[in-house]
Amino acid sequence: MQSILITAQVFFFIYAFMEVKLLGDKIEFPFNNQVYLAKATACIENNDFEQALMYIKKIYATEKNYAINYFYAFILFSLERYEEALEVTDEYKELYLKSNEYILMYTLLLIKNHQFLEAESIIQKKKKDPLFSKKQEWQNIQQELRKERVSFQKELDLKRKETKNKLMQMDRYSLMEQVQLIEEAHSLELKDLQEVANQLLNHPYIPGQIQRGFLEVLIEKGDEQQYPFSWFNQMKKVCPKDLNTFNDLPVLQEIDWLLEEKLQKNPSLFQMIRTEIINDFLMLYPFVEETITDTSYWVDLYIAYFKDLNSSDLDNSPTNPEQERLQQWFQQLNQIAQRK
Repeated sequence: MQSILITAQVFFFIYAFMEVKLLGDKIEFPFNNQVYLAKATACIENNDFEQALMYIKKIYATEKNYAINYFYAFILFSLERYEEALEVTDEYKELYLKSNEYILMYTLLLIKNHQFLEAESIIQKKKKDPLFSKKQEWQNIQQELRKERVSFQKELDLKRKETKNKLMQMDRYSLMEQVQLIEEAHSLELKDLQEVANQLLNHPYIPGQIQRGFLEVLIEKGDEQQYPFSWFNQMKKVCPKDLNTFNDLPVLQEIDWLLEEKLQKNPSLFQMIRTEIINDFLMLYPFVEETITDTSYWVDLYIAYFKDLNSSDLDNSPTNPEQERLQQWFQQLNQIAQRK
């Protein structure tokens, strides 16, 4: 691989002549940068890439050009800091892709950053080029692509297996760790999620917010299976494919509209009530819309509760069985939220 990357002798060449001819342009370095380049060269010859990086950064801060960009990226590559190296090269991506020499390292960086499709596209395009050269170097890169793909897939499979095992033992982790596990669950195949769904959704020692978060993962995966779901001391059935994620619930927009209409002259009360309603909806999820059948009356209950009743002309007394049921729900949620 060394044959396709810049070597210390190239740095020495630049140091000796203090200029680089690149794409027909002459780049002359200020005196300070000549000193830094000399020091960077010495560091590279001694395999001290960390110190070389410090000097190249100083040069790049004042002489940002394609040549120094390549040296900068090469040092990061040598330090196996592939993500940073790709970020650096992306500043001159078009020039890298046009260069028969520098495109080699750019393609390697794509591979090391697991951007396999783009790397494969570059390789195939090169192989179709009638002026295709450096065949051995490109063959080496293609072998590296195969190797990295296999290695990445093995790591991914191992990570998914670990995540699945952790999901099955969710109750052993702290709340913060459980939240992180729900995020990691997105990387699993649906069949793996289905195998742990029944246990996780009905575990007595897993918080409701974590169970609802896992349900949302199933929703996003389009799961068509049905699961028992414990909800306010009831055992209900849910089919993720038929549900919306919490943030996509139409009732949220309806509540916002009602609050704006009723509290347009009281923005502070609007924000306070909205926060409380959202928190209560999170507890009611995924049966929010099934439970809250009269959104206008539901909003009125909060306004009457939080607003100074002496100055309010709002009458929130229930006038039908539906409103009586909503008032009972409101009182129950008040107790759970410990609102005074």
